[in-house]
Amino acid sequence: MLSREQVWELARSVHAYGIEVRRHIHRYPELSFEEHETHKYLAAELQKLGHSFRSHLGGGTGLHVVIEGKQPGPVVALRADIDALPIQEETGLPFASERPGIMHACGHDVHTAVLLATAKALQSIKDDLPGTVVLIFQPGEERNPGGASLMIRDGVLDRPKVDAIFGLHVDPYLQVGRMAFAPGPVMAAPDELRVTVTGRGGHGAWPHRTVDPIVTAAQVITSLQQIVARNVDPIRPAVLTVGLIQGGTAHNVIPDEVSFVGTVRTMHEEVRRLMPERIETVIRGVCAAAGATYRMEYEHGYPVLVNDPEATEIGRRAAIAVLGEENVGAMEPSMGGEDFAYYLERVPGTFARLGVRSPDNLAPHGLHTSRLMIDESSIAVGVAYYIQVVQSFLTGDR
Repeated sequence: MLSREQVWELARSVHAYGIEVRRHIHRYPELSFEEHETHKYLAAELQKLGHSFRSHLGGGTGLHVVIEGKQPGPVVALRADIDALPIQEETGLPFASERPGIMHACGHDVHTAVLLATAKALQSIKDDLPGTVVLIFQPGEERNPGGASLMIRDGVLDRPKVDAIFGLHVDPYLQVGRMAFAPGPVMAAPDELRVTVTGRGGHGAWPHRTVDPIVTAAQVITSLQQIVARNVDPIRPAVLTVGLIQGGTAHNVIPDEVSFVGTVRTMHEEVRRLMPERIETVIRGVCAAAGATYRMEYEHGYPVLVNDPEATEIGRRAAIAVLGEENVGAMEPSMGGEDFAYYLERVPGTFARLGVRSPDNLAPHGLHTSRLMIDESSIAVGVAYYIQVVQSFLTGDR
């Protein structure tokens, strides 16, 4: 088993490579399930490193790497997501996105760089591994049905059978060199709501001759907020956010239809079951009062992400071993969604936070923003953690 110093020596030896990978992927981002060039790049790099792998998984752009040690033992998996977001980058970085309207604004470029650099590091010590390491490069984390569900369908947890899985996500508010862990439910189930309100259009000067879908939709959206405020137990978190509304063509024209789209996020199954029923009740009542009609679509997304307590403790201790106890903290639950939850429904595991904020960045921008900045020294931290958690799990030093 490698000492702390040896783990860091190995992580630092692949750090420059990890930065190179990150910058390439950042420069050429691709949207969910469209990561064809990223797939080709990763396949080529894995071939250079001498790894065998299965490709074109998870809808076509996922990869599954199996690193077998010379000694038999457990199987541990590590995962990275490879997709980007439809956001125009405004960081001004020299390696900023060259694809208009697309950016790695959620840090998946870092996740991928950490895992590929880990693949390079593990190749040099694989003969000493008492077991097997599975690396999952997964597409489509940002879009239903979630690339994780498709990768599972394609057997990444079964060939070979995985005993535990570990993942991480960048945290732009957590200082680089630190990590955070928590057992139990830590990320919400994100569902999607789409509604069209139909009225009767007409001239803005004679609203009494119309059924105004703009006013009706506005009343619906306002009324929906009362569901969380008055129908959900205050100690059981829920979020209902309308993020897009469309309707109308001119200042003096009342349209026939208005559409809006929202996200509904919950941490408990009974609250999740409640939301679509209550939402439709509110929409139906407001529309009926206005003389309008509606169409509603409600799509269930990923499940709640629930970290296994034992695996979380393994991860936490591995982080302490390489970072020191003072740099490993408790992860606060988040209403963000994450399809890593699908893996955790199948095998024990944990999903951790990786600090990526530079010490001099006192006003960091968050995930899914056009100005997200990453301290690239976090790549070496992620690699060191992965090396340590792999050897801790495989050797039983937990």
